Amino acid sequence: MEFFTTGEAARMCGVQLNTIKNWIRNGDLYAVRTPGGHWRIPRAGFLAFMSRMGIALPEEANRKESDKPSILIIDDDPAAHELMSGMLALEFPEHEIHSAFDGYSGLIDIGLYQPDLVLLDIMMPEVNGLEIIHRLKQPDSPMPHARIIAVTAASDRRLVVRRIRAAKPEALLFKPLDADTFTETVRKVLEKPAQSSFLEAGAGI
Repeated sequence: MEFFTTGEAARMCGVQLNTIKNWIRNGDLYAVRTPGGHWRIPRAGFLAFMSRMGIALPEEANRKESDKPSILIIDDDPAAHELMSGMLALEFPEHEIHSAFDGYSGLIDIGLYQPDLVLLDIMMPEVNGLEIIHRLKQPDSPMPHARIIAVTAASDRRLVVRRIRAAKPEALLFKPLDADTFTETVRKVLEKPAQSSFLEAGAGI
C-alpha cells in the first residue's frame, strides 16, 4: 500500500503543512503514525478525501498503479487491514494489495484499480458493504465481473447470511479470521468465475 507524507499531501492540496495536520487531528483525513512519530496518509484514502473536498485529483488518480493483479480491502477497522494485508502479502505475493477505510473511498478505489478481488466489510458507516455489493452487481457497474468476499463480525449470523446471499457476493467470511480458511477462500474465489456458486465459511473464521 502506498502512503503520502504530510508534506506531499500539502503540496498536492495547495495548502500549508499545518492545515494537513489539523485535518488529521480533527478526523477529516485518515493517517497512521509511524514509530518515529511521523504521519503517513494512505494513498487511496487521500485521493478520496481530495474528491470530497473538491480538490483536483493528480493525474495518477486516473490510472492503475501497475498491470499486476490486485486485491482491494475495504474495512473501517485498521487492525483488520493489517491482518488481511499481511496474510495476502505472504500467500499472494504476485498481487498488489490496496486498502480503503470506508465505503465511499472503496467505491472510488474500485473504479481506480479495477481489482481482481474485493474483500469487503459489511458493517461500515454511511456506505455499508451490502450497498457496495448491490452497486457492483448492477449492469452499469464500474466492475461488472466483480469477485467479492464479504467479511463480517455480526453476531446474528443467520440474518446476515440471508441478506448477504441475496446480494450475491462470491463468498462470506466471519471475523475473527482464521489464516488457513481465509487464504483458502481467497484462493478459491480468485480461481473461479465471478458470480458462480456462493462459498460460506464456517463459524469461528
